[in-house]
Amino acid sequence: MSRDNPQPCAFLQQTTVSGETMDRRQFLKWGSFLTVSVAAVGCGGGGGDSAGAAGQRLQAAGQGFGLGVASGDPRPDSIILWTRVDGGDGANPLSVTVQLSDKADFSSLLVNQALSADPGWDYTVRHKVTGLSSATTYYYRFLTGKTVSAAGRTKTAPAAGTPLSQLKFAYITCQDWSVNHWGAFDEIAKLDLDFVMHVGDYIYETVGAGFQTGNNETRHPPLTLPNGTKRADGAIYATTLADYRYLYKSYRADPRIQAVHANFPVISIWDDHEFSDDCWQDRQVYYPGDDSAPSTPRRRSANQAWFEYTPADVSIDLANPSFQNIQIYRSFAFGNLATLVMTDQRLYRSDHIIPETAAPNTGLANLGSRYFVPKTTLAQAEAAKMASTGGNLLNVSILGAVQRAWWQQQMQSAATTWKLWGNEVSLLRMGVDGTMAVASLLEQGLSSALAQGFGLNLGAAQQQQLTGALYQDLLAADTSGATPVLSYANTQPLLAGFSGGAISAGVFAAAVKPSLDGNLPPSMLLAQYILNADQWDGYNAERKTLMAFLKSNNIGNVVGITGDIHAFFAGPVMDDFDAASPTPVMVDLVTAGISSNSFFSYFKNVVDTVPAFAKAAPLIYQTVNGQTVNTFNSTLKTFNPWLKYADTDAQGYAVVTLTPGKLSCTFHKMAKLANGVAPSPATASTQTVEVLAGAPAVNVL
Repeated sequence: MSRDNPQPCAFLQQTTVSGETMDRRQFLKWGSFLTVSVAAVGCGGGGGDSAGAAGQRLQAAGQGFGLGVASGDPRPDSIILWTRVDGGDGANPLSVTVQLSDKADFSSLLVNQALSADPGWDYTVRHKVTGLSSATTYYYRFLTGKTVSAAGRTKTAPAAGTPLSQLKFAYITCQDWSVNHWGAFDEIAKLDLDFVMHVGDYIYETVGAGFQTGNNETRHPPLTLPNGTKRADGAIYATTLADYRYLYKSYRADPRIQAVHANFPVISIWDDHEFSDDCWQDRQVYYPGDDSAPSTPRRRSANQAWFEYTPADVSIDLANPSFQNIQIYRSFAFGNLATLVMTDQRLYRSDHIIPETAAPNTGLANLGSRYFVPKTTLAQAEAAKMASTGGNLLNVSILGAVQRAWWQQQMQSAATTWKLWGNEVSLLRMGVDGTMAVASLLEQGLSSALAQGFGLNLGAAQQQQLTGALYQDLLAADTSGATPVLSYANTQPLLAGFSGGAISAGVFAAAVKPSLDGNLPPSMLLAQYILNADQWDGYNAERKTLMAFLKSNNIGNVVGITGDIHAFFAGPVMDDFDAASPTPVMVDLVTAGISSNSFFSYFKNVVDTVPAFAKAAPLIYQTVNGQTVNTFNSTLKTFNPWLKYADTDAQGYAVVTLTPGKLSCTFHKMAKLANGVAPSPATASTQTVEVLAGAPAVNVL
């Protein structure tokens, strides 16, 4: 804050809260809410330790900038600069000066602005500089007393409509401090990028959960929340503002993530873990029924901490008692090449279509409600919710009505070649036909048994016929009990034909049927399943509405830039995944988490620990010569042919190079943690996929 004597190289604009101009008294109180200055041209040099000291005399100096510096939300004429000043006593503000230059040595200052780091915002500073030149690299730093921060580098966006030949950015997600390693940040910091996108799960709100113990690098010590709430499983989750601030401060203490922030502007959105796992609005869902009451104070604390520690051009209104006291969805344009639409898929979303309390207890939380959900049950529940509100999307939405209309307007009015969607949860259908999967598994076992017991070696065509016969028998099975009862009316005659009658009805009943019956899974598995109903698969009606909008308005070259699911995926998004001949409308490119446990590991845990799913284990993995072999990738691609690329057991990040003719995306898969140390190099392998302009299709190179 400039007080009454702004520096000559910049002047302070009025600061607003929720669109209302604050009076001078409010401004003094909330000065570090968001300060704004206009870059000036022709100011003299000013670098040394005493620079900006005149504006700092009114308040005590801090002790440094232990969390580094950051910038975000690049626009053609502005940027947000961020830091946190160390050494506050929790009661009194600290003096700080921000400097910005177009010279790496700060020999010419465009901004030399005295500010105030306020304890009410945990001594964080968010300063917006306007009046900048487009597509220009700038350098910035902060000073408090005689201490100078590390220098940051940032870059403004190209002016709207400017012909642009290329745009390059990385996008990241899911960086659990307590799992695996952060070697990816070393690599990202060294890249030549225009900006970085973060599509959510910057922090994880739990510490000490089972999946967070014993598998992280030694340079990341255990976290201890100042308050927190203990769950029955021993994990402790952030509850207070102090808890959430502690997490951001801990994560930002790592010099590798500081280097990424210092080198590039970051455009961020949140997902669930910035508040609570698989949350909706202000509801937490750790246990069935947990979301029956709101957690408004907790949600508001999460909102405020995200705002304080994220260099984003957004505002928060603490005087608003609602949990929706902040709006983080926003859009950006980069010349004539790309429009970037960042959405908020948590603050306005409806409850999961099937409440956790409505799902049977399978032995693992949330199966049947959020994960491995019967597709028919999910569709019926969604239809019933829509019918109860006259057919609208009121209770079955991720975006909410206002944001959905805004998204449509942004997509329709975009005057750029590409429309990129910062989309937290995947749009790609990920389902499994349990009946067909079981038929395939039974066929594999039966074919092997026929070869060994009867000397009957089936060819590929015969194996396919056998799978079809078993599938028909499974469809006709009596599933009223815990285990299905089959007559094998299709399988037995087929085998008799294969064997020239040697496998008669009597032989089948005595020597084949008992083995088949013994390998039958529980009846509940003989259905079509959606694997993750927390993502767009669980909100299918709204997804179809969005895709219909793009299709009917001929809006092409739309690509989802997605995270959340801890796996790499790439493929087209269909207008209706359930149609006989679905039409591709856009593309979704999903990056794995920086460090978080993989999608594969979750489902491996399910089949390993839940008896009802034990016989489905071959669909997830097989053990060959003592080694675990991932079969989940091929299972998903078999039942979801639009998945052109899938790696379910991965950590990593993605780098996009965008030109008028194509989007090229390279997935960087991380090598494994070794004895508590991040590997070097961090990347074990890469896979590039391309999307050509004019066609919603993915080419795997």
